[in-house]
Amino acid sequence: MLEVNDLNVSYGAVNAVQGVSLRADVGKVTLVLGANGAGKTTSLRALAGYHRPRSGSVLVDGVDLAGSRAHKMVRNKLVLVPEGRRVFATLTVEENLRIGGYRATRSEVETTMTEVYEQFPILADRRGQQAGLLSGGEQQMLAFGRAVMSQPKVILMDEPSMGLAPTMVDSVMAKVREIADRGIAVLIVEQNADAGLRVADQVSVITRGRTVWNGAAADADKAAVHAVLGESALDPTGSDSTGSDATEVGRARRDGDD
Repeated sequence: MLEVNDLNVSYGAVNAVQGVSLRADVGKVTLVLGANGAGKTTSLRALAGYHRPRSGSVLVDGVDLAGSRAHKMVRNKLVLVPEGRRVFATLTVEENLRIGGYRATRSEVETTMTEVYEQFPILADRRGQQAGLLSGGEQQMLAFGRAVMSQPKVILMDEPSMGLAPTMVDSVMAKVREIADRGIAVLIVEQNADAGLRVADQVSVITRGRTVWNGAAADADKAAVHAVLGESALDPTGSDSTGSDATEVGRARRDGDD
């Protein structure tokens, strides 16, 4: 399980994240929503060890890893699937997967790779092909598989549907759900709110660098629309069960600074 409390991240004098709190439970998908500039990607990179937070806690199974570098986060079973997939284009599919399992024993690598090929049959079909020749959707599957190869407890995903053809989005999001169903806690940043909500269990809404709403995905429809579309999508009657937090979320598009 991942639990984040009052995360604060700065770039010099600029406070990019100032009070993000959220959690991702075992076997569940937590969707992070917010307008451009809300601090979503910065938060994810801080959790993954690429940015050192100024303050706050990052608990993985109760152990505070805040401020740890990326290699230590991987050692403690937290990995990042970055925006843009970042596969090794000149290496084969199988070589990319083996890199993901670099900390595992040989037998663990072989066992996990078999599981990955079963979960992502297209990777088995393309195992000897250079990763750079795969389609965008196939590369995203490879990025997922590479993350699973590290045998994580927590996977962070940054905009997995970005740049994909609409026909591929549902397939990719279905794989997000399958990964969680393996017993992995998944925290996903996704600008395609509709696609994300179809697979999410929990939702966290961030605006201006801080969390303004946490709750069940079933209760998040309105908060999600506010975060992505801004005040123009507010209920004209002004009624909203999330109260002042929803108003804050509605300002996200005007005030965001990603």
